[in-house]
Amino acid sequence: NGAGKSTIMKIIFGLENADSGTVIFNGGKNAGIYEIGALIETPAIYMNLSAFDNLKTRALLYDISDERINEVLNLIGLSNTGKKKAGSFSLGMKQRLGLGMAIITSPDLLILDEPTNGLDPNGIKELLNLMISLKKSGMTILLSSHQLYEVSKVADKIVILHDGQIFYDGSNVQSDDLESLFFRIVHGGDAI
Repeated sequence: NGAGKSTIMKIIFGLENADSGTVIFNGGKNAGIYEIGALIETPAIYMNLSAFDNLKTRALLYDISDERINEVLNLIGLSNTGKKKAGSFSLGMKQRLGLGMAIITSPDLLILDEPTNGLDPNGIKELLNLMISLKKSGMTILLSSHQLYEVSKVADKIVILHDGQIFYDGSNVQSDDLESLFFRIVHGGDAI
């Protein structure tokens, strides 16, 4: 906590300004609206609308077809919710809807800030499987999590921040090794 993960994600997505430095994405300074999707903190969903209608509110902004909305609903496992209002969804369903809103534009980069917080084991498994599916489709995912086991299941590359500095930047390691690495860093490691 307090390492700067959420702040970095907000800066990359354009929700906050950096004190110094520049975010360069795909060779340019500013990413286009279709290039980055994000689920940061609580999903911004309309509780009185259905999953389809929530996605439609985003789709209208970007001239996205109903066909793409239905494709995303299938991908996030909410195609069978019909006219059920999002306010009656479980926390896991709301997270998946938030994820659907983040990927509706088919972004190159998906930013997920602690997406499994508050989910039950079933919801966590569904979300991890969805992340793996998106990764296999070619989407790059920037994920922050305190759940090292989850990180070890989905990540190819790991960056460990501590006190605003990068202490590890390398390949994924097994869950037990990742936990050992994390504790070694937090309790006496050197920044790179």
